[in-house]
Formats: sequence, C-alpha cells, structure tokens
Amino acid sequence: MDPYRIRATPERLKQLPEARRRRLRMVRGHFYYGIHEYLPQGATYITMLREPVARFLSAYYFLQRRPLHPMHRKVKSERIGVEDFIRLTPQRQNLQCSLIAGIKSNGKCEESTLEIAKENLVKSFSIVGLSERFEESLMLIAKTFDWQIPFYENRKVSKTRPKIEPSAVEMIKEHNRLDLELYEFGKGLFESSLAKKKSEVTGGLAELRTVPKPSSIESFYRSTVGAGRFLMTKIASAV
Repeated sequence: MDPYRIRATPERLKQLPEARRRRLRMVRGHFYYGIHEYLPQGATYITMLREPVARFLSAYYFLQRRPLHPMHRKVKSERIGVEDFIRLTPQRQNLQCSLIAGIKSNGKCEESTLEIAKENLVKSFSIVGLSERFEESLMLIAKTFDWQIPFYENRKVSKTRPKIEPSAVEMIKEHNRLDLELYEFGKGLFESSLAKKKSEVTGGLAELRTVPKPSSIESFYRSTVGAGRFLMTKIASAV
C-alpha cells in the first residue's frame, strides 16, 4: 500500500458526473473506507489483509526496486535501513487500520480507530481475504459473487530477501500493534467465511490448477497500462 497513490482515487471519483458513477460496477485500488458514499447505487467492500510485518517489509523493498518512487533516491543514497525507515515513515504505521477505519491518522492510530476498523469489517465487507492465503481468498471471492476466473498467474512472488534483525522485527510490531490486532480479527472473519463455503472453495482450488495463464499479449497489455497509469500518477502529483 502506498499512501502517495491513495490520495487521487476518491477525488477523481467525486469529480465524475453522478450518471457515470452510477454505471460503475467495481472500483479497485488502495483507498480509505468511505468511497461507497460516492456510489449512489450502493456498494459492498472486499479487502485482502496482509500480515503487518510482511506488509511493512514489502513496502520497504518495493520502493528500492522502483526508481520513480518518491522515496527511492533517499533510501538508496542514504542507505536507510529498516529501523530508520520505520522512524522516517510514520504514515505507514498501522496503515491497514487507518484505511479500513476510513481515518487518515498519519501514523497516530488510536484504539478507537481500531474499533471502527473492526466494525467496518463486520458490517460493510462481504469478504475479508488474507494475502498469505491468496488462492483460498481468491476462490472465496469467486464463489461468493459467482465470478469466473478466465486466467490466473501469481506474479507477486518476491525473491529471497536479506535476513532482518530480530530487533527490527520487534520494532515493526511495536509500531504496528493495532494492525496486528486487526489482522488477527480479520483472520477470524476469513476462517468463518471459509468454513461456510469450504467444499466449494476446495473444489475451486482444484479447478484453479487447470486455469490457463494469461497470454503474452494480455500480459504485455496489463504491464504497459499499469506502467502508464503509474507515470501519469507521478506526473499529476508533480504538477
């Protein structure tokens, strides 16, 4: 999750004519809870929670691989380690809690924010998935909404990363305590939903092994469009 990319989503959506917003069938991205307020036809939410330590480290290594990321040059040139990155980016702390609560806390998440996030998960989210159990989550979504999966390929598998010092791991946990609690709460919701559709999901997982990978043309299109959107986001934020 990258806060600098989150900012534009609700603003762009609000600016669309109501007639166009009413025609939307899905809004996808990283954004704060509350976007349903701009969808007059009503909406439900789906989310994929990620174990907070893994999420934080993923963000740290992600920006090192992306020269266009606003923090890339600073982190690389100053050789900023994990612990210094934690201190440098308070807006990333308890980010999942803030997003799902719909509160821009800038790292100052409170117990009340956590309780709002839990309430939102229960009342407004049809599916709470887990990144660490992605395929089960994917099939749970597909079976819940009766969606077909025309092709599938896991493209987010990272290479082996350097070993992190235990002190850094503990520091991440300390600064993301509320996210850790939210993750455990969300895991309970996931297990409950999975139990209700266990046989369907189990069968779907077997079918998923036979789903073809996207063609080279489809892969090229998605990667090109994704890169273009990223560049346009960066250009817009620089204006």
